[in-house]
Amino acid sequence: MSLRAPLAIPVEVRSQEGAGEVRRAFRLSASVGEDGLRLVRPAPFDIGRPVAISFTLPDAEPIVLRAEVALADGDGEGEQGGRELIFLGAPAEVRQTLHSYVIERLGLPPL
Repeated sequence: MSLRAPLAIPVEVRSQEGAGEVRRAFRLSASVGEDGLRLVRPAPFDIGRPVAISFTLPDAEPIVLRAEVALADGDGEGEQGGRELIFLGAPAEVRQTLHSYVIERLGLPPL
């Protein structure tokens, strides 16, 4: 797990269902890092489900990524989805944007 910084922004989570149907949910984020994003409340999708997510960091362009729904500490058995969204194949420029946000937000010196 990478460093995480607090972040309270809306996140759209989309899942492709059968017959081309798209299921959407909106949640508030709690924190973000280069590897993923934690939500305040669980997303209503099965653990391990691949999803598409979109969010916008402060003063940045919108970010759209593929992610996988995962349990966060204290989520129990995941009956109501998971609060952790693990990024899948995030491009280098997106990882750099996230890294810069975390370093700045936590007040750390640049690496």
